[in-house]
Amino acid sequence: MGLFRLVIMFVMICYAQVVAAQQIPDTKKQKQKLNQLDSKGRKTGMWLNKIQENRGNPAYTEIGSYYNGLKTGPWYKVNIEGDLVAIENFKKDYYDGEVKYFVKGQVTCIGLYRGLNPDVEVDTIMVEDPVTGIQQLVAVRADRGAVRHGTWRFYNETTGSIEKVEEYQVDSLIYEEYFPLSKADSLYYERRNQNLPHMNKRTDKSAKKPFSYINY
Repeated sequence: MGLFRLVIMFVMICYAQVVAAQQIPDTKKQKQKLNQLDSKGRKTGMWLNKIQENRGNPAYTEIGSYYNGLKTGPWYKVNIEGDLVAIENFKKDYYDGEVKYFVKGQVTCIGLYRGLNPDVEVDTIMVEDPVTGIQQLVAVRADRGAVRHGTWRFYNETTGSIEKVEEYQVDSLIYEEYFPLSKADSLYYERRNQNLPHMNKRTDKSAKKPFSYINY
């Protein structure tokens, strides 16, 4: 069953690439091939990488594309059971854009990264002062690779209900809000943790502020 899901995912990704490529003339009409190198020995096109277990981190398989030897666009991470565990977007080998994480098919986190330009020593990012609302460019060392920049949402892996919202600017947490457990959530955890004291998550009203969706 796990292998079947992996094959289905591969077919879907190939189809998406074919649709995107229809806008580009291709006189050779060559079939998509996996794990290819360009004339300079750099990874190019679609690759399937199998990552072995390392220092307690579980093994997984990832599927995505390279350009000039660097990860680009969406990459799909699948565990050894064949379940999708992550969809991460890359630009020049760094996280850039939306990332999604899953547990047994249920999304548990959606967040945003801002990838830094590896071709320069210092990159710039537009940030907003959470108090005054004034926007300004901030210099960031490019060797940091990527920073959390934007809104992150965390969901209960069983019920799918939202549990927390965080907002980051250049990896700094500027706002967070916890959401109280619903009645169904509370009953679930009460049954699961019968021998432990049950505590609802608090809602920190003092931390509230209007969301600022940063353009970057």
